[in-house]
Amino acid sequence: MIRALIQLIITPQKAWNELSRDIVRQQYLMWLLVYPLLIFTALSSYIHHWYGYTTVAEASQEALLTLLQYGACIMTTWILLTKLGPKYFAASYSNSEAHLYSGYVYTLTMLATLIGNILPSDFAFVQFLPMYSIWIVYQARQYMKIPQENIFSYTVITSVVILGLPFVWQKIFDLILH
Repeated sequence: MIRALIQLIITPQKAWNELSRDIVRQQYLMWLLVYPLLIFTALSSYIHHWYGYTTVAEASQEALLTLLQYGACIMTTWILLTKLGPKYFAASYSNSEAHLYSGYVYTLTMLATLIGNILPSDFAFVQFLPMYSIWIVYQARQYMKIPQENIFSYTVITSVVILGLPFVWQKIFDLILH
């Protein structure tokens, strides 16, 4: 499944095409790639403790918030795609395809967070890695069965949702905790 992540980064259109043809990969991608990556990303918060930047309690809180944040992003994106996508994009994807899409697209953002947690200091290139999601969203247009006339609106709206939701959920959790 790591191959699926690497392929999504290097050749996104090929990754989406293979995913649409491979029923087995569709059934297990969330369980073998997305959810484990989500857990590793959350657990990577403890690396800041090893570097001496945080206490165990702060690292535990950060791990839990990371898990909740990305879980909420995947679920919110899935709900928005299921409810609004067919209406606004005239797309004909199923609920399971929308769920798989939501998780698979967020793997890049989770990977950026994981890398950011592993590195001992901030590196600017890692912070901009999620911007590549716009290209991944565009390349998924055939997998999501988006008609040609709706590709622009699909790409813009979906990219804004995917790039914006992590910040929205982070602010919501910050308001709850403080």
